[in-house]
Amino acid sequence: MDANAQLDDIHDRLVDFYMQNPRERLCDALLRLVEDPLKPRDGHSRFRVNPILVLLVTIFALVLGTFLFFSLVQS
Repeated sequence: MDANAQLDDIHDRLVDFYMQNPRERLCDALLRLVEDPLKPRDGHSRFRVNPILVLLVTIFALVLGTFLFFSLVQS
């Protein structure tokens, strides 16, 4: 798929997204994807991130750091 066709496809998907619900913002939809499904807000109505995503990001950062350490420092 060339770049123009991919951009057209992305544009069409965004147009379809906004046509289905014109009042919904893309940022709000992305926040719903990463918020905690059991308790999305805490007692002070602050946003809570999904703990599984926090764990996965932490593991990814540790793996990446280990890889960079053994790739760059040990050589």
